[in-house]
Order: sequence, then structure tokens, then C-alpha cells
Amino acid sequence: MENTLSQRGYDQMIQLLKEALPEDNIMLESYYQTKKLVRSLGLPVEKIDCCNSGCMLYWGDDEDLTSCKFCGYEFKCRVGSRKRKLVPYKKMYYFPLIPRLRRLYASHTTVGDMRWHHEHIQEEGVMRHPSDSEAWKHFNENHSFFAAEPRNVRLGLCTNGFQPFGQLGRKYSSWPVIVTPYNLPPWMCMKEAYMFLTVIVPGPTNPKQKIDVFLQPLIKELTLLWEEGVEAFDISKKQNFQLRAALMWTINDFPTYSMLSGWSTAGKLACPYCMEEAQSLRLCHGGKTTWFDSHRMFLDQHHLFRKDRKNFLKGQTVKRLPPALRTGEEILNQISELGLRKVTEEDAQVVNSRL
Repeated sequence: MENTLSQRGYDQMIQLLKEALPEDNIMLESYYQTKKLVRSLGLPVEKIDCCNSGCMLYWGDDEDLTSCKFCGYEFKCRVGSRKRKLVPYKKMYYFPLIPRLRRLYASHTTVGDMRWHHEHIQEEGVMRHPSDSEAWKHFNENHSFFAAEPRNVRLGLCTNGFQPFGQLGRKYSSWPVIVTPYNLPPWMCMKEAYMFLTVIVPGPTNPKQKIDVFLQPLIKELTLLWEEGVEAFDISKKQNFQLRAALMWTINDFPTYSMLSGWSTAGKLACPYCMEEAQSLRLCHGGKTTWFDSHRMFLDQHHLFRKDRKNFLKGQTVKRLPPALRTGEEILNQISELGLRKVTEEDAQVVNSRL
């Protein structure tokens, strides 16, 4: 609860308000009744047990396991001397995305705005919304079946860590994952009400490369929304339709980009564009890695900076071309060589079409 108000304090405040209102009021009387009313909205929350080291979730086919199948760590600790109650070491919270997307079309307040990206007038040379961008238009061209239904949802995902106990409290890093529907107009899609908290990755440590473990429920929902869709009701047209959704992009800082993409953003190969062709240097005295003077290769072949021997690395010119943009098939082949995933032809076609 906000403002660290206890349940007992909430009950007392509610009772005071109820007494101040007329006798025939229908004001709720307790925190329990409030929770019961909110639960009827159909926006559930799932508590999922997870390994203390973040190796796996006790979810889906692994729900009945009693120890981690990767590190062998026990699932629960025993509390109490008589009943020996089992209490999980760590839990994560997941807020399902599909009920929230359905709710946007079940409300008269938002149903019209969910088609704004398709109905608004675009001005030539002006971009005031992601739907005006080349990336959005390129996606529509490659996936015409998805673009044919304006009510299909385009999503953005962002995440970052924060310390809920502040700088003076004990060290604890929690990672909320937020999903935003970009169908809404620009004055709505960045409002707090439409930034859907979907996952809370528990601490106290940074999940680092294991963040994909905690994203499994969200990935499953996104896969369902992309491949099959779910039935939703459009209250403005009084009809059911098959609702689909696509994750268009992620918004995060550079270290978090490493966690979500799997490409390390530290060391000699930190550039996710150049990859193994990165032109990094190590400082002679500090020993740190720097990418100074690695940008001239992106300039035009006849640019004066390419021949500048004074203002960049002394006595050096640049003739090489920038690295070629990799296709989705090439990226998936790299993943297959690492042994992280068995890449199929369908995977290559999907990723290649999105790139």
C-alpha cells in the first residue's frame, strides 16, 4: 500500500469516511472488501516460486519440482518446529497482459483511442508518434495480415533496476518490467495508467544474464498473441474480434540492453552493431577499453574526416567500410553455433522479415 499505511490504518480511515457520509451510502468497510472488489475487475496477479539463484521458475511443467534442476538448490525452506511448513525462498510477481489488453477494448474511454494510430492524419516529414516512423511502416509492409486489423496492438517493453530501500537502506536490486501499448495517441501512451507493470523480478541481486528466466510467462503470452491471438470484445462496435499483439521494440539503457539481447556490452566486443569487427583500443596508462576514432568508417568515402591525420589518431587515415548489416538468418545461425537454441527455418524467416 502507498504511504506505508497498514491494513488496520486503512480500515480505520474507511470506517471514518463511511460514518461521515449519509446513512444510505455504499462505501466499503474494510481492506478485505476493497481487495474483493478490485479482484472482480478480472486483472489477476500470479505469484510464481523461483530458484534462490534465479536458475529456473517452478512454473508450468516444473511446478511440482522440489529442487532446482540446474543448481540442485532446494525449492523451499522449512519453518516451524511442529508443522514444518514449507516456505519458498524467493517469489516473483507476474501480472498477465492479455486481460489488460482486453480491458482497453471493453471500456468506452479507451476503445476509440486504440485505433488512433491508424485513423490520425499523418503529415509529410513530421513524426509525432511511432506510427509515423519508417520502422512502423516497414513492419506493416512485411506483416500485412497483422496491419489489416487496426485493433491489433503494438507493444514496447522497458525494464531497469532500482533500489526500493533507497541509498541508505540495505542493498536490494528489484527489476520491474513494463509493457506499453503504442496504439494510443502520444498524450496517452506515456501516461502512468497505460504503462502496464507485468513482471517484478525479485532481488536482492541483479538478475544479469538470467533475466530471461523471469520473462518466461510474458514471452509465452506474447507468443500466443502473435501466433494465434485471443478473442476480445470491442464495445464500440458491439462485436468480438481476434486480438493480436506484436512486441515492436525495447527501451532501456546500454547495460540492460546486454541483459535483454544476450550480447555483452562490456569489453572489446561491446558494440552490438560491429560485433566481432569492433575497432576498440586499450588505453596505455589506464588500461580501459575505448572506441575513440572507431566512427570514421561510417562516414562517406570522400568525407574529409577520413583523411584527417591530426584531429583523430595521429598519422592515421581510414579507408575501411562499416560492417554489413546482418540478416536475421545470420544472427540465428550465431545463436545456433553457441548451442543456446536449435534454430529452425521458420525462426529464420520470422526474424529476417522483422529486420
